[in-house]
Amino acid sequence: MEEVGIDSYHHTMFEMLGNWSIGDYFKTEAIDWAWELLTKEYGLSPDRLYVSVFRGDEAEGLAKDEEAANLWKKWIDPDRILYFNKKDNFWEMGDTGPCGPCSEIHVDLRSEEERATTNGKELVNNDHPQVVEIWNLVFIQFNRKADGSLEELPDKHIDTGMGFERLTMALQGKTSNYDTDIFSPFIRFIEQESGKKIYLSL
Repeated sequence: MEEVGIDSYHHTMFEMLGNWSIGDYFKTEAIDWAWELLTKEYGLSPDRLYVSVFRGDEAEGLAKDEEAANLWKKWIDPDRILYFNKKDNFWEMGDTGPCGPCSEIHVDLRSEEERATTNGKELVNNDHPQVVEIWNLVFIQFNRKADGSLEELPDKHIDTGMGFERLTMALQGKTSNYDTDIFSPFIRFIEQESGKKIYLSL
């Protein structure tokens, strides 16, 4: 919420696309299908994509999610697989309940000139407005108990969430969510009716 109004990709309300599985499939299928959808069906360029995986947490006794990393290696250069801590790559719904490591997919929407000067992986999770997360694959494999400990779930679940507005920005070749056809017709209408210029590209 603290990001709303100061950048081009956070909103007070947004549409979340995704899928659930409760025990039917897990990391292999979630990763394979995400890659197929983004690169084959939607045609996003693989050389503009990065993925992040959980690097583990010694205090919690949690190992690196090498399973997810190895599954991604079927599809993407290992140099584009980035490890991050709990803040970015371990999803929890609250103080207790189902939780687990996650794997985010980020897209680099910068110009070729900008990409030539700075490697995109240095900008992942660094609040760059054109290097943004578009999809989070959550691997729900633990239950957080009231005492803070984790127990393994007997059935592993998948919960993925993809930002519709960010995906649209990527598919339409824009550098701001507000320049997509989700928002621009309304912005133009308000400006026309009010006679005021209300939108300056962020």
